[in-house]
Amino acid sequence: MREKDLSVVKELMDHVYSRENTNAFVIVETSFTQIAKTNLLLLKGFLDLNNKKGYFVVLDRPHQYMSYLLNMHDVTQENIHYIDTVSDMSGEEKVDEGNVDFITGPYHIDDLFGIIDRDDQNEVLLKDKIDFILVDNISSMLNYNTMGKVEEFVRSFKRLIKGSKNLMGCMVIDSESYPELNRLIDEESDERIFLEDFMEVEKR
Repeated sequence: MREKDLSVVKELMDHVYSRENTNAFVIVETSFTQIAKTNLLLLKGFLDLNNKKGYFVVLDRPHQYMSYLLNMHDVTQENIHYIDTVSDMSGEEKVDEGNVDFITGPYHIDDLFGIIDRDDQNEVLLKDKIDFILVDNISSMLNYNTMGKVEEFVRSFKRLIKGSKNLMGCMVIDSESYPELNRLIDEESDERIFLEDFMEVEKR
């Protein structure tokens, strides 16, 4: 990873973990073209810089795309578990590397809470043993679901985060997303972080 990007990751993580209580629901806003990079930066920060463990909920591209990027940047994936909502619709062959659950398309987003709450999986990834849940581009859910269903998902996600002790919940949203979704996010989240702010600091 370039030194400039690594500096952004460090600043971003310092900000995320500066709060006294890490049990928070945080939105990270970025441009649509920067969604994948934003997810990479956040995962680099959680997994590599802070040695955290958690879930990455995939909404845009099959999980192996992010897995490939993490490998390229030497980020270990032993502490990440993917929830892939995309592969079923992509036509690509599913690649199960032992750290992924597949949901039957993004129409079934409510299924992910059952995956996180279940008790038949590796103890390391039980809800009370993980540190973060990162949700890929939340705006893309409106391509497959009604606003009402997305609203229910966001509120359920908040309850899941707040019902845990120190779990950090992050959702990435693109800066040109639907105004109604933006209003909902602002009502439910603890903070909206603008990735561009950290990029600008690095430029100066």
